[in-house]
Amino acid sequence: MAPRSVLKAYTDIQIESVAHGGRGAELVVSLYDGVIDSLSQAHLFMERKEYRECGRQCSRALTILAGLRETIDFENGEPVAGSLLKFYNAVTSKIIGAQTRRESKWLQEASDHVKSVREAWAQLAAQGGPRSQPAVTSGSVETSRSAAVALSGAGVAAAV
Repeated sequence: MAPRSVLKAYTDIQIESVAHGGRGAELVVSLYDGVIDSLSQAHLFMERKEYRECGRQCSRALTILAGLRETIDFENGEPVAGSLLKFYNAVTSKIIGAQTRRESKWLQEASDHVKSVREAWAQLAAQGGPRSQPAVTSGSVETSRSAAVALSGAGVAAAV
């Protein structure tokens, strides 16, 4: 995904909640925290060459990502829904690549990308983010938040 298309897709963060079926930003933040925690643990285990435990933590992160992927609402959440799918697929590929190549830095990179997007969700949740709203965007979000999310998505796309 080109950086410009990522920036365009993430110019309105509020539509992301709709892209996840209106489940609420707080839930998404919690799920992202689970992915980040699992990747952090996997990174430590890989550094210690404890590959079985690393695999368990990677599996947990991949399961959460699969769950997030399954909740994407393509009917009401485009164009962000497509961008989220690409983001989740890119992070998934990075995790699988880290496991097969035993590259702990890839786990850290995947975690950093998820952290960036998680921060945007956390800001949305702190604002009392929408639990469900129309798929039509209602306005722009602060440029700094949009840029942070866009950069993280571009980073993941470039890393894969």
